[in-house]
Amino acid sequence: MSSTKAGRAPGKLDAAPASQVAQAPLTDAEIDALLCELSSEEIEALLDDVISPDDANLPPSARCTYVCSKAPTGPLDRRGLMKYIRDQARNTQDKVDHVPHVPGEVRGKVWQDPARQLHQIQDDFDYGDLDLGEEIEMALDDASTQDMVDLAGIMGLHSLINQDQYHHALGARTSHLGTRVDEDQGWDGITKATPLKYYSPEPPNLTDPVEVLEKLKEGDEEQTIVNLNNVEVSEGQMLDIFDALRGNEVLSTLSVANTSLTDWAAANLCHTLECNETLESVNIESNNVTPQTLAKLFEALNVQESVTELKAMNQAAQVLGNKVEMSIAKAVENNKTLLKVGLQFEFNDAQNRVAVACQKNMDRVRLRRIAAVLAERQAFDPCAGLRGVNPAEWVKAAAMEEKEEEEEVAEEEEEYEYYTDEEEEEEDMGPPTLGRPHVPYPIGGEEE
Repeated sequence: MSSTKAGRAPGKLDAAPASQVAQAPLTDAEIDALLCELSSEEIEALLDDVISPDDANLPPSARCTYVCSKAPTGPLDRRGLMKYIRDQARNTQDKVDHVPHVPGEVRGKVWQDPARQLHQIQDDFDYGDLDLGEEIEMALDDASTQDMVDLAGIMGLHSLINQDQYHHALGARTSHLGTRVDEDQGWDGITKATPLKYYSPEPPNLTDPVEVLEKLKEGDEEQTIVNLNNVEVSEGQMLDIFDALRGNEVLSTLSVANTSLTDWAAANLCHTLECNETLESVNIESNNVTPQTLAKLFEALNVQESVTELKAMNQAAQVLGNKVEMSIAKAVENNKTLLKVGLQFEFNDAQNRVAVACQKNMDRVRLRRIAAVLAERQAFDPCAGLRGVNPAEWVKAAAMEEKEEEEEVAEEEEEYEYYTDEEEEEEDMGPPTLGRPHVPYPIGGEEE
């Protein structure tokens, strides 16, 4: 072993012959035997060649190839170290500058800001060359600052004015017609925030359900509106109120939104609507009514046909389903007095059918109002009705009613279609086609 190390330079490995080729990978025992033959200097040289900073099998201290062999000179003196670094920086000569620096001399192309050049071009533009016309120039010369601010709002220059000045300039929204604008503010309006408007909180609903129930049972003539929105009403009280409404002939508006109305109470409301003849508006929004009960509620409106408005938005079940929406649309089409329906539909077909039905009912109300006005005129002047009536309007109204009756009859016939064997035999099969033999049938009762 000593002869092998004698001819080898320290810190370097012997080069393998070019003709030698490893036939098989070395085992762990063979690798350990080779490492035992190496000296400490050769092991350090081997580590310098094969070390990897990303090798997770080595400790962090062994991943760095730099090894300081100097002996420590003493404890760390930070102040002395900083002084030494500063002195070294001052004493170190600068690199040789082949082109000496001359103060004030510009070398190369100087960078210029493009935005600054654009503003300079705009400032240098001569607006005196614009010819706006004599009338416009005279109007602009006599215009005040507030007139120019209004003109900026009409032209849509939002970056020059605030919101109040813009709406004041347009004057289109009724909510801003009463807004006062500080005329002394001028072009400084955009730099000031618009003060927030204070809206007083809505007072709580203090309606007592027990008192309402007593008035409904007594038939109080002043109790025409019942508003129980956002009031905690038990299911028993709600059932008593609906039971008292069946024979009531005074109440016209019922609002029970956000009262935790249950499905059982809503079913009793259906019976109430079938018996009551004076209710015109019903609001049951933000409750726990199921889609099937909503469909029965719309069907119950067709018994008396006195309700003109029904609101049932924001129920526990957000999706009604196609079957329920179609049944609601059919019930609304059969109703001749319902004008407003507050309900969210998922399918466009049902929504369009409900909208068309409500529009037809509005047309009926309009025609009745016109007929009443003409009747009043005719009562004072018998010939006023003949002069004011447009025959085309009455013919159009009569044609509309006849068309609706025909559509209802057609829908009933489409629901139930019966075919007999005789009708099928009397049908003409037509000329023979490919894949179907022509079988002659007797036509017009003739026999072969």
